[in-house]
Amino acid sequence: MKTTFFITSLLVLTIALLVTYLVKKEQSSMNRLSNKFIRLLERFNSWQMMR
Repeated sequence: MKTTFFITSLLVLTIALLVTYLVKKEQSSMNRLSNKFIRLLERFNSWQMMR
């Protein structure tokens, strides 16, 4: 019982650290990512109108 709890808490901690690291890394490229997403949406909208 104790080992499973320890493993679970370790997993949660690792995931939290990973998420924070990714967020810090992505904050600079988040603008580029959102721009890419907006461009994709615009392309999709124009494609929908073409049909």
